[in-house]
Formats: sequence, structure tokens, C-alpha cells
Amino acid sequence: MRNRAPAAAAGFTYTTRRGKHYYLHTGPKRGGGVQHFLSTKAEGPRAAALPEGFEIYETVNGLAFLRRQRISAIHDTEVACVRRELATYRGSKLYEIEVADETIVIHEADVALGDSSAFAALRPAFVHLAVARCDAHFMPMMRFVLVDKARRWFSPERFCFRGSVDGWISIGGAATIAPLALKFIPHLGRESFYELF
Repeated sequence: MRNRAPAAAAGFTYTTRRGKHYYLHTGPKRGGGVQHFLSTKAEGPRAAALPEGFEIYETVNGLAFLRRQRISAIHDTEVACVRRELATYRGSKLYEIEVADETIVIHEADVALGDSSAFAALRPAFVHLAVARCDAHFMPMMRFVLVDKARRWFSPERFCFRGSVDGWISIGGAATIAPLALKFIPHLGRESFYELF
């Protein structure tokens, strides 16, 4: 979650990484009671705070949803390991990580660094990067699925874009996250990615 900004008078608002504002509303629930929901429209009954047991979830493409809080089976150290390897990798694409239940998914942007604006050279590098991230659309490319919670083993997979498959395929044996990230992340954005089976 990012950019939560509760205000007693105005109600709870949330701003996505794309700068889109969502407002937390209340309304009658079918069958009785009150429900909470997010809307991009400010008009209507507003809630001052998130209901207990709920959270805002933002997708890698900047859509926000209200959902029940979830506890992921993935450890923070495992996500940090993948982030470190992505930071070390010097490809020309932008990547985002999504953690879902028992999976770490790496999404790739549809633009390369330097492609998002003709005025990129006039901006500081960090500004250009932020603009590129806001403008990009991300697609899932690689994931690590937790298959053994006791040993913390993950199964590496990549997305296959062949019409006959068009889904996730295994690209190696299960292991802990560090050697898998080191072995497979360097293939992102390269022709060798499509040779992983």
C-alpha cells in the first residue's frame, strides 16, 4: 500500500503510483448492513477510515481495490533478495515485483528506459525513471512459486507466449530463492529468456 491519506473531514483517499485518486465510500449492503468500496468519484457517502480487517491493494498497473487483509507465505527477506538481483541486473527494461500468496511475480514494462519521452535527456535520471514507471504497462514474465514452506524452496517459471501454450511453464528445479534469482533474472529482456525450458 502507498499514499494512504485519511482525513476526518474529507474522508479516506488513496493515490496510486499513476496519480489516480480513489475515495472510500460506504453504502447499503444487499441483505442489510453497510459495505465499503473504492471509487474514483468523490461524490457520495464517504468513510473516514478503512474498515477493520481490510486493506487497499494496488496492482502493478495502478488499479486499486479494497480487499480483506491477506498474510503472504513469502518472507520479506525473499522479496528483498529478488529486488537486489533486479537492481544488480542492468537491462534496458523496467520491472515491478508483485507478491501474491505463495508467489513472487516479476512484471516487465512495455517500454524500455529512454523510450517514454522525447524530453528525457532534459530531466534528471531519477525523474525520468519515475515518469517511465507511471506511464508503463506491466506484464508478468517470470515467477517463483513457493513449493516447500519448510525448506523455503521455490519453483522457477516463465510466461510462455506461444498460442498453443500461453501460460506459465517450468524452467528449472526447485531451490531456495537466492540461487534461482541469480540464475534466471539475468535472462529477462534477452533472447535467452525464450530458450528457458
